[in-house]
Amino acid sequence: MCECFVQPVSSKDSLAFFAQREPFSANSSSLSADSLHAAAAPALHERQSVIKPNMQVSAIRNRGGRLECIKVRWGWSPVWSMGTMPPLTHLPLHLVMRSKVFDRVKRDGRVLIAVDGWYEASEPDVTAPSRRLSYTTSRQSSPIFLAALAQASETPNGCDGLALVTYGEIVSEQQRVLAFTREDALVWLQPDLQWGQAQQIAMHIAIAEPQLEHLLTTERRALGRRG
Repeated sequence: MCECFVQPVSSKDSLAFFAQREPFSANSSSLSADSLHAAAAPALHERQSVIKPNMQVSAIRNRGGRLECIKVRWGWSPVWSMGTMPPLTHLPLHLVMRSKVFDRVKRDGRVLIAVDGWYEASEPDVTAPSRRLSYTTSRQSSPIFLAALAQASETPNGCDGLALVTYGEIVSEQQRVLAFTREDALVWLQPDLQWGQAQQIAMHIAIAEPQLEHLLTTERRALGRRG
């Protein structure tokens, strides 16, 4: 499970909007990989920041065929869970796409997060002082795009937040973050995405192991880097 991720930080703190000529259609997207790269551009900078739960994240969403950059906290507290459970940082794809509880955020809240890589525990049962983290990054120089769900209201409230989307066998396999290359990431933002389509995305479009590189590091070193 992803414990933190490395996101390039912008020299500007304002939101950026990227207009497109044509809106999304049900069968095809007018948004290109180049436009996604442009949407991530405000975050592409020589400095980097390690993002942990409860910190602000830069995310990219589709609004009427336009890519929009927003800031949202990593950790989502749906109104039905507030006060009864900690903020959700991860949600499995099958639950998101098949449960009616998530219908609204599934429709309006699918977003992408441009990252250089992410950290997860390589030995989950080892105690924190000696624990080692595995850092996953791309073998290419371009950023990785993580699939996520975000509730971001016009008037911020206690429910606003973001959860990473994971996938894998429900019982036997550890859940992995749903990650894409720049060329494939826009499929996650297609309107009216259904469960069957989401399964195909996870099986055939998500980044495969040969495209990734895994490095071991200490927890202190990993979490101590800041922009």
